[in-house]
Amino acid sequence: MTGGGAGIGAAIAEAVGRTGAYVVTVDPGVTVDGLAQDEVPAETTADRIVAAGGAARASNASVTDAAAIDALFTGLVDEFGGLDAVINVAGISRASGFAEGDEDAWASVLSVHVDGYLNVLRSALPIMAAARRGRILGVTSGSGWRPANAGAYSCAKRAVAALTWQLGKVAPAGVTVNALSPIAATRMVTSGLSRQAAAAGSDQGQTGGLSLALAAMPSPDLLGPVGAYLGSDAFSWSSGNIIFSNGSEVALIAPPRLLEVARTTDVASFADVLDTIIPAAFVPAEAAQETNGASNGRFTGVFDETVTTLRAAVSGARSCLVVTDDPQWESALCDALVSRGVKCVGIGAGVPATDFAGAAEQVGRAARDAGGIDAVVVARAGSRSSGAGEPWEQVLAEHAGITDAIRSDVAWVRAVSDHAGESGRPMRIATVTDATTSGGRSRAQAAAQLSRAAHLVAGLHADAFSVGVETAADSRYSTVGELVGYLVGADDTAGMSGAEMVATAEWIGLRSHPHPEASISFGGPELPSWVDGALRDIVNDSR
Repeated sequence: MTGGGAGIGAAIAEAVGRTGAYVVTVDPGVTVDGLAQDEVPAETTADRIVAAGGAARASNASVTDAAAIDALFTGLVDEFGGLDAVINVAGISRASGFAEGDEDAWASVLSVHVDGYLNVLRSALPIMAAARRGRILGVTSGSGWRPANAGAYSCAKRAVAALTWQLGKVAPAGVTVNALSPIAATRMVTSGLSRQAAAAGSDQGQTGGLSLALAAMPSPDLLGPVGAYLGSDAFSWSSGNIIFSNGSEVALIAPPRLLEVARTTDVASFADVLDTIIPAAFVPAEAAQETNGASNGRFTGVFDETVTTLRAAVSGARSCLVVTDDPQWESALCDALVSRGVKCVGIGAGVPATDFAGAAEQVGRAARDAGGIDAVVVARAGSRSSGAGEPWEQVLAEHAGITDAIRSDVAWVRAVSDHAGESGRPMRIATVTDATTSGGRSRAQAAAQLSRAAHLVAGLHADAFSVGVETAADSRYSTVGELVGYLVGADDTAGMSGAEMVATAEWIGLRSHPHPEASISFGGPELPSWVDGALRDIVNDSR
């Protein structure tokens, strides 16, 4: 049980201890921001488990120490003959947001929540695969699927969710990978909510609609039985699912699903298609999170007709900085932007920055040289398929370096938000992500999650767009170029800010945001026996 020293981790550890399992709590005992050692408790979680008649011990290893986690797990196998389950609750919280937080804060939070979890998976899965048996339960958060302005925490938890949905489908035989999305009045949550309340005047929009009142939140203790159930053999029928719980209810969190799809091949003028379809189909679908189709034909002939449009006269942005390490992206993006009357600006000599200070410097220099910029498009190289090993091994391999990739994407978002705040001019930023690998898809989802917070920042006039490119076909350049040209150059595209867009070789699409699919209320904290059957029905019905 990582993060088992306090809060939800401690509650789940104690609930597991009551089942007769030997529990090892893994917690370095740091403060909620991870910057210092916390006060040593008079009684540890392991102490309480033993006092209640169970068996347990504590470890002060950190999930960020891959060698320590590997030694711990292999040592437990040597001692007990196996590793039955790992529940990963470890986490820290530091101030960050769409327009907030220094690079160290972002890097630290991503390191613990994403790299830490990957360390756990890389150590536990080979052991469980060899035994053909095991349960892994990660922990994500509503901040990773609601439109909350929680910065690094939101990006990290969305990456954990994306990893769960992907890895759970290809887990080794006999092994399951799921995740819990809890809400409780933990020290991490209350600290984060207090910061957001102070910054936003208690605006619940900053927290995805959650009440900031502590009285409205359950105690962490109430999550113990739910967490123990989700990490046990009783839940072995599920893999790749995320379950929300507040201790008295559970709900299945649905992954992103396609809402609208539009053809991109054999089209007379794709720019004209975008001018018609995005405002008429994609924008309302994004707002309602459902299609307005399934009626009379909406776009008869649009794919085969060319409409003469003076796009320069209705241009949204006038000048756009293109940030890419691929000449083909630069050419395609600039062609599409120029066709819509947008001046295309480059970063000049050198390579695109990957750090906060470097991105800010390059944005500032481009704005000065161009007499001002209104938008930034970032299209960077992504990870490549490992092409070796079992599918689950490939998923883990393709997530190598993901935190650095997310942080470099964020550097440009932060540079744009800072420039918008300093200049007082509206800005648009589009992040184009190579999502042809598992790690790329997680990175794209993190980018999409961050973009949803753009309109939650008071006083900041910025629209943020994200496009996951799920094809390596050469057609991606022109297709995505035209899409980005529309998002940056069209007159009003605010309705697509925060949308989860995707491009393949044949079509572009809009995906839904993760959301609760169905809920079960039982009063808690103990789970009635019928909850398992009802949850099975919900999961099966969602497939």
